[in-house]
Order: sequence, then C-alpha cells, then structure tokens
Amino acid sequence: MKEAETKHEIIEKYYISLIEENKVSAGDQLPSENEIANLFNVSRHTVRQALTYLVQEGWIYKERGKGSFFSNKKSNETKKNVAVLTTYISDYIFPKIISGIEEELRRKGYNLLLFNSNNDIQNERKCFEDIINQDIAGLIVEPAQSTINNLHHDSIKKLEKNNIKYIAINANCDEENSAYIVVDDEQGGYKLTSYLLELGHRNIAALFKADDLQGEKRRRGYIKSLKEYNLSFNKNIVGEYITDNEEMYIDQFTKKILNLEERPTAIVCYNDKVALRVIDNCRKDNIRIPKDLSIVSFDDSSLAVSSDIKLTTIKHPKEDMGIRAAKCIIDMIEGRIDKPQYTYDAELIVRDSCSRV
Repeated sequence: MKEAETKHEIIEKYYISLIEENKVSAGDQLPSENEIANLFNVSRHTVRQALTYLVQEGWIYKERGKGSFFSNKKSNETKKNVAVLTTYISDYIFPKIISGIEEELRRKGYNLLLFNSNNDIQNERKCFEDIINQDIAGLIVEPAQSTINNLHHDSIKKLEKNNIKYIAINANCDEENSAYIVVDDEQGGYKLTSYLLELGHRNIAALFKADDLQGEKRRRGYIKSLKEYNLSFNKNIVGEYITDNEEMYIDQFTKKILNLEERPTAIVCYNDKVALRVIDNCRKDNIRIPKDLSIVSFDDSSLAVSSDIKLTTIKHPKEDMGIRAAKCIIDMIEGRIDKPQYTYDAELIVRDSCSRV
C-alpha cells in the first residue's frame, strides 16, 4: 500500500506541477510563507521544509528580504556545461587551477567553457551576459576587482532566475549568502609577517593589491601581526597598487623604500610575481637578497623557485582548489548541496629569501 504524502510533500508537488505545466514563468514570485501556510492549512515550519527542498532541487530560488521565486528548472535538467570565469587564464597559478577544474568536470561527464575578465569589471559583466545566454548549468568564478565588486547584483539575479548555480574562488564577496572556496589570506599575511618578526625584523615594508579582496585581507593579517609585537602601522612603507598601475607602482614604491634613511629590512609582497619584480629593482641598486632585504610573498607559484633566490611564500592549493570547485559545482547542480563554503589554511613554505637580523 502506498504511503500517504506528508504535508510538505503536497506543497512541493503542487509548485513543481505549476512549473512542469507551464503555469508560471521563471522569475515569478511565490506567495509569502504565511500565505502558503494558510492556503494549505499547515504550519510555517512545514512551509519552510517544502521551500528548502524546492531550493535544493533548483525549482525555486530565494532573494533576501524579497521572498521566493520560480527558476528555470526544466531547461537546466539536461545541461552538462560548466562555465569558468577567471581574472586571468594563461599565466601564473591559473593554468593549474583550470587544469584541476577541467580534470574533475571531464571525469563526471561535464564540459568546460572558459571565460577571461582580465580583472576588469566591465569585461566581467560582458562575460556574465554571454554565460547567461548560453546552455550553462553552473559557473565557477573568480570575481574581478573584488574589493569594489560584490559581483554584479543584476547578473547574480539572472543566474538564479535561470537556475545557474555558481561558486566563487579566491574571493568571497558575500560571506554569509554565497558559495565560495578561498585561502585564508588574513592568516597568510599574519604568518608571513610573524615569521619575519621572529627573525628579528622590526622595520617591515609591505606591498599589497588594493582592488582585490585578497590584498585587503593579507594587509589585515600584516597589521594584526605587527600589533602583537606592539609595532605601529607605518603608512610610509606600505604600498597599495591597483590592476591598472601595477608595474609602474611597484617600481616607484621599491625605489622609494630603498632610498629611505631608515630603510626597511624586510618586505611582504602581495604575490610571487610582485616579489620577483621587487628583487629585479633591488638588483639594479645593488641591494642583496636576503642579506640587505628579506622578501616574503604569496602563492608558491612556479615563479617562487624560478630564480636563484627561492622565495619564502604562502602555498596556494591551485589544482586541489580547482578539483574542489568542480566537485562543489557539480554537487550544487545535481542538488546534493546548496551553498558550500570552504577555507584553506594558509601554509607557510620557508625557503632562502629571508635572513635573521
């Protein structure tokens, strides 16, 4: 004998039938929880059970403070394409991240479509439009200029309306309500600075990227470590550049700190790429690394070991992050999880770019 349907299952089937019979459109709003409870003569707890299930299965989506809306579930059921939108594609740590994503997607029968924003918000917006207009089930995105870009709210709404699942990597623009996979950048800034302080350094310069959240958090960790040693933040030896002026700013900043009367004995660099440019500038002024200046950085990229000076750096998980991101987006598409959030611990890799003072 068939078991009687529970109250929340009755609600679920009712709203699914509205979608399957084309009685509602993607983006149409559901009644409020109170209205649904009155319609079916059930408690709000039962309504929430039903709505949670419908969200997890991709039939509806929620907007904070606005309510629940129907998504384009039917058109998503046969999609096997995942878009990957990163700030860069062909250099630095990105090929390994993308390789990890592609490996896992292929293993699970999904296809990869690759998009590149060049860390430009307008380019990212155009990529979002292309993604929304294609046969996409999910999106893995590294937000462009993430300190000034909480992704595009209108684009996110369109993703949700079309039941396109999404997860951010390297930057979590909305820590409470979005799916993301990141490295603990604040912890990384703290560990690098603490390592230099343990070596006896007290006059420690820093160079961070101002238009990416990673830079903001790494700077926060740097300041936290200084405070623990009762050292004040000296803005004269802390530089902050943006994507558009990166190389010029690094060169000017390096020259500035090297010419100070009380020259810093160490510098925390935003990443390995920045660190190598600082080293090149130091060599032009006959500054020896690490004897005259200790250097630490982030990402443990191939650049960290590409020169005679092997960088002390924070490890980035690269391929593992890519694999994890692909697994998460597939689980989201297939309804096993809603909004996964994962943070890698910052792992310090000690090499020979630092000396004791």
